[in-house]
Amino acid sequence: MNTPPAPLQILALNDAEDSENRIHSDEVARRYGFSSALVSGVNLFGYLTQPLVRQYGEQFLHRGMMDVVFLKPAYQNDLLTLRSESLGQESSSRSHVTCAYNEQGTLLAKLESWLPAELPAISTLADSKPGKALSVRPEISDQTIQVHRPGPLLHWRPKAEDNADHVSVQRDQSPIYRGKDSHVHPYYLLEMCNAALKNMYLMPAWVHTASKLTLRDSVRVGHEFISLYMVFHCENAVVLEVEHTAIYKLAD
Repeated sequence: MNTPPAPLQILALNDAEDSENRIHSDEVARRYGFSSALVSGVNLFGYLTQPLVRQYGEQFLHRGMMDVVFLKPAYQNDLLTLRSESLGQESSSRSHVTCAYNEQGTLLAKLESWLPAELPAISTLADSKPGKALSVRPEISDQTIQVHRPGPLLHWRPKAEDNADHVSVQRDQSPIYRGKDSHVHPYYLLEMCNAALKNMYLMPAWVHTASKLTLRDSVRVGHEFISLYMVFHCENAVVLEVEHTAIYKLAD
């Protein structure tokens, strides 16, 4: 039964003001026509998962699929309302669409989540050999993007204190992110996809537009786009696949 989670409200927080990505600064964001600095897409993604984790607990983070798209910007101190509806898919369970609205009722972001009867096969890209480490990151452009070429390997061992910081930023009250056997917060997971992208290119101002995630195991208009396939390995097993999309050059 796909009973939708209860609605949730949260104040948006821009915790990326000091980021290399200057779209999170007022000055640069206004240069591109935004009213102020943008709240990060990974932060919005974290908000969208909160009502779902409250309803389904840790099973939501063990297996399933998520497809998130960011439609309009969220700004510091926007009061966001998160509402979920059931998709009613017969071939899957936990099928919902969760939307984030601002106080004006504008749809800012949408997350579709579901657990299919069988997860899709792991992409053959997961077996690709990593690219060479870069001594200097090139500034991203249509000339420096190397299509279909693997990026360098990025090692990541989540630390409890770093995860706790991300949970605090999210103001997430779920107990599964606390204690000895705490789970890594989805916000932290997707932020590492941004880290992998920034490990490949110097990106002065860019906008996260969408991500599609496949969770396979318990895990503790003038714009120019880049889409990356990313895979998380743990002890030689694929635990997470992400199709990550961003605008790396905004139209003037």
